Amino acid sequence: MKIGLDFDGVISDCGKLKSDAAKKLHGLDIPSEKFKKEIVIGEGYLTAEQYRDLQRIIYGTREVGFLMEPVSGVLESVPQLLALGHTLLIVTSRGEVELEIAKEWSVKRGLALDFVGVGYGVSKAVACTGFDVYIDDDLDKLEPLVNIVPHRFLFSWGYNNHIDVGAVAKRIGSWQEFCETIEKL
Repeated sequence: MKIGLDFDGVISDCGKLKSDAAKKLHGLDIPSEKFKKEIVIGEGYLTAEQYRDLQRIIYGTREVGFLMEPVSGVLESVPQLLALGHTLLIVTSRGEVELEIAKEWSVKRGLALDFVGVGYGVSKAVACTGFDVYIDDDLDKLEPLVNIVPHRFLFSWGYNNHIDVGAVAKRIGSWQEFCETIEKL
Protein backbone atom coordinates (compact mmCIF):
# COMPACT_ATOMS: atom_id res chain seq x y z
CA MET A 1 0.00 0.00 0.00
CA LYS A 2 1.00 3.59 -0.53
CA ILE A 3 0.77 5.33 2.85
CA GLY A 4 1.02 9.06 3.42
CA LEU A 5 2.08 10.45 6.78
CA ASP A 6 1.88 13.93 8.18
CA PHE A 7 5.06 14.95 10.02
CA ASP A 8 4.15 17.18 12.97
CA GLY A 9 1.85 15.34 15.34
CA VAL A 10 2.27 11.99 13.58
CA ILE A 11 6.03 11.50 13.29
CA SER A 12 7.29 14.23 15.62
CA ASP A 13 5.74 15.49 18.83
CA CYS A 14 6.43 19.21 19.07
CA GLY A 15 3.76 19.99 21.69
CA LYS A 16 6.26 20.40 24.51
CA LEU A 17 8.41 22.69 22.37
CA LYS A 18 5.38 24.87 21.61
CA SER A 19 4.51 25.04 25.30
CA ASP A 20 8.10 25.92 26.22
CA ALA A 21 8.24 28.62 23.52
CA ALA A 22 4.93 30.16 24.66
CA LYS A 23 6.34 30.36 28.19
CA LYS A 24 9.63 31.87 27.05
CA LEU A 25 8.22 34.32 24.48
CA HIS A 26 4.95 35.33 26.13
CA GLY A 27 5.10 34.13 29.74
CA LEU A 28 2.15 31.81 29.12
CA ASP A 29 1.57 28.34 30.55
CA ILE A 30 -0.25 26.49 27.79
CA PRO A 31 -0.33 22.70 28.22
CA SER A 32 0.88 20.77 25.17
CA GLU A 33 -2.46 18.93 24.92
CA LYS A 34 -4.14 22.30 24.23
CA PHE A 35 -1.54 23.44 21.73
CA LYS A 36 -3.51 23.51 18.51
CA LYS A 37 -3.99 26.69 16.53
CA GLU A 38 -7.77 26.76 16.88
CA ILE A 39 -7.59 26.29 20.65
CA VAL A 40 -4.79 28.70 21.57
CA ILE A 41 -6.17 31.45 19.33
CA GLY A 42 -9.83 30.65 20.01
CA GLU A 43 -9.34 30.72 23.77
CA GLY A 44 -7.34 33.94 23.56
CA TYR A 45 -3.95 32.60 24.65
CA LEU A 46 -2.21 33.90 21.51
CA THR A 47 -3.06 36.02 18.50
CA ALA A 48 -2.82 34.45 15.03
CA GLU A 49 0.40 36.39 14.45
CA GLN A 50 1.91 35.19 17.75
CA TYR A 51 0.99 31.60 16.93
CA ARG A 52 2.56 31.83 13.45
CA ASP A 53 5.74 33.36 14.94
CA LEU A 54 5.90 30.53 17.44
CA GLN A 55 5.55 28.01 14.60
CA ARG A 56 8.40 29.68 12.70
CA ILE A 57 10.66 29.32 15.73
CA ILE A 58 9.71 25.70 16.46
CA TYR A 59 9.77 24.45 12.87
CA GLY A 60 12.30 26.81 11.30
CA THR A 61 15.16 26.95 13.80
CA ARG A 62 17.50 23.94 13.70
CA GLU A 63 18.57 24.22 17.33
CA VAL A 64 14.94 24.20 18.46
CA GLY A 65 13.57 21.86 15.80
CA PHE A 66 16.07 19.14 16.62
CA LEU A 67 14.72 19.08 20.19
CA MET A 68 11.41 17.57 19.02
CA GLU A 69 10.67 14.14 20.40
CA PRO A 70 9.44 11.33 18.17
CA VAL A 71 5.83 10.28 18.65
CA SER A 72 5.77 7.16 20.81
CA GLY A 73 6.12 4.02 18.70
CA VAL A 74 7.07 5.72 15.42
CA LEU A 75 10.73 4.64 15.44
CA GLU A 76 9.67 0.99 15.63
CA SER A 77 6.57 1.17 13.42
CA VAL A 78 7.95 2.95 10.35
CA PRO A 79 10.67 0.33 9.72
CA GLN A 80 8.08 -2.40 10.34
CA LEU A 81 5.73 -0.95 7.70
CA LEU A 82 8.60 -0.59 5.22
CA ALA A 83 9.72 -4.19 5.85
CA LEU A 84 6.18 -5.34 5.02
CA GLY A 85 6.56 -3.71 1.60
CA HIS A 86 4.49 -0.58 2.10
CA THR A 87 5.55 2.66 0.45
CA LEU A 88 5.67 5.56 2.92
CA LEU A 89 5.78 9.24 2.02
CA ILE A 90 5.63 12.19 4.38
CA VAL A 91 3.36 14.96 3.14
CA THR A 92 3.67 18.01 5.35
CA SER A 93 2.57 21.63 5.38
CA ARG A 94 6.14 22.71 6.10
CA GLY A 95 7.87 25.12 3.74
CA GLU A 96 11.45 24.82 2.42
CA VAL A 97 13.52 25.66 5.52
CA GLU A 98 11.16 23.83 7.86
CA LEU A 99 11.12 20.84 5.52
CA GLU A 100 14.91 20.56 5.53
CA ILE A 101 14.93 20.57 9.33
CA ALA A 102 12.30 17.79 9.38
CA LYS A 103 14.34 15.72 6.91
CA GLU A 104 17.51 16.14 8.97
CA TRP A 105 15.64 15.34 12.20
CA SER A 106 14.28 12.14 10.61
CA VAL A 107 17.64 10.97 9.31
CA LYS A 108 19.19 11.52 12.76
CA ARG A 109 16.56 9.15 14.14
CA GLY A 110 17.05 6.48 11.50
CA LEU A 111 13.90 7.24 9.52
CA ALA A 112 14.91 7.22 5.87
CA LEU A 113 11.74 8.57 4.33
CA ASP A 114 10.88 10.74 1.36
CA PHE A 115 9.15 14.08 1.97
CA VAL A 116 6.85 16.41 0.10
CA GLY A 117 6.36 19.87 1.55
CA VAL A 118 3.21 21.54 0.26
CA GLY A 119 3.67 24.73 2.29
CA TYR A 120 1.70 26.38 5.06
CA GLY A 121 -2.01 26.75 4.34
CA VAL A 122 -1.88 24.69 1.12
CA SER A 123 -4.10 21.63 0.60
CA LYS A 124 -2.40 18.23 0.59
CA ALA A 125 -4.91 16.85 -1.93
CA VAL A 126 -2.68 16.94 -5.03
CA ALA A 127 0.30 15.46 -3.16
CA CYS A 128 -1.90 12.64 -1.77
CA THR A 129 -3.45 11.57 -5.07
CA GLY A 130 -2.88 7.84 -5.52
CA PHE A 131 -2.41 7.07 -1.83
CA ASP A 132 -4.31 4.19 -0.23
CA VAL A 133 -3.93 5.63 3.29
CA TYR A 134 -3.19 9.01 4.86
CA ILE A 135 -2.82 9.87 8.55
CA ASP A 136 -2.77 13.38 10.02
CA ASP A 137 -3.46 14.93 13.41
CA ASP A 138 -5.52 17.74 11.86
CA LEU A 139 -9.03 16.90 10.63
CA ASP A 140 -9.02 20.03 8.45
CA LYS A 141 -6.16 18.51 6.44
CA LEU A 142 -8.04 15.23 6.03
CA GLU A 143 -11.35 16.72 4.83
CA PRO A 144 -10.08 17.61 1.31
CA LEU A 145 -8.87 14.01 0.92
CA VAL A 146 -12.33 12.41 1.25
CA ASN A 147 -12.70 11.51 -2.44
CA ILE A 148 -8.96 11.16 -3.04
CA VAL A 149 -7.58 8.80 -0.36
CA PRO A 150 -9.80 5.81 0.53
CA HIS A 151 -8.50 5.29 4.08
CA ARG A 152 -8.02 8.42 6.20
CA PHE A 153 -6.96 8.42 9.84
CA LEU A 154 -6.85 11.11 12.52
CA PHE A 155 -4.03 10.60 15.01
CA SER A 156 -5.57 11.36 18.41
CA TRP A 157 -4.12 13.89 20.83
CA GLY A 158 -5.59 15.90 23.69
CA TYR A 159 -6.03 18.86 21.34
CA ASN A 160 -8.23 16.96 18.88
CA ASN A 161 -10.14 14.46 21.05
CA HIS A 162 -13.17 16.75 21.16
CA ILE A 163 -13.55 16.76 17.37
CA ASP A 164 -16.22 14.59 15.75
CA VAL A 165 -14.49 12.91 12.80
CA GLY A 166 -17.79 11.85 11.20
CA ALA A 167 -17.21 10.10 7.88
CA VAL A 168 -14.00 12.01 7.21
CA ALA A 169 -11.62 9.69 9.06
CA LYS A 170 -11.17 6.92 11.56
CA ARG A 171 -9.52 7.90 14.84
CA ILE A 172 -6.20 6.20 15.69
CA GLY A 173 -4.69 6.43 19.18
CA SER A 174 -1.19 5.03 18.69
CA TRP A 175 1.33 3.81 16.16
CA GLN A 176 0.67 0.24 17.29
CA GLU A 177 -3.03 0.67 16.54
CA PHE A 178 -2.19 2.21 13.16
CA CYS A 179 0.03 -0.74 12.19
CA GLU A 180 -2.61 -3.26 13.30
CA THR A 181 -5.22 -1.40 11.24
CA ILE A 182 -2.97 -1.35 8.16
CA GLU A 183 -2.48 -5.13 8.46
CA LYS A 184 -6.27 -5.59 8.30
CA LEU A 185 -6.79 -3.42 5.19
